Amino acid sequence: MRWLGLLMLMAMGVGVGCAPRASEGGLESDNPAAQLYAIRRAGASGDAAAAPKLVEHLESDDPAVRMFAILALEQLTGERMGYNPYAPAPERREAVERWRQAVTPGRGEMPLERQKATKRTNQASQARQ
Repeated sequence: MRWLGLLMLMAMGVGVGCAPRASEGGLESDNPAAQLYAIRRAGASGDAAAAPKLVEHLESDDPAVRMFAILALEQLTGERMGYNPYAPAPERREAVERWRQAVTPGRGEMPLERQKATKRTNQASQARQ
């Protein structure tokens, strides 16, 4: 009987270790924790190449994913373009379209260009202080 209990505990322990870590999977992961981790990392690291995927996440059914995506885009660009992750869906769609135009090459000015100029100005101001 002791062996049976021990085997059951071991079997439960094996299942716990099988879940992927949040740091694995990236922006396209099915694991919500991995998505949030990747979204946060993209914003914090200044990964401009992630902007189109972040814009896709603005349409997520998960309000946490939408919130993290707009925060990451704001970190990258200094812009929100009127996006509110908790606004009604039609309002969000309008803002998402503005974002799509901004991150699609040849369709508009990428706010990142403005952000880079702002960052240089802010760094120069901080250096003077």
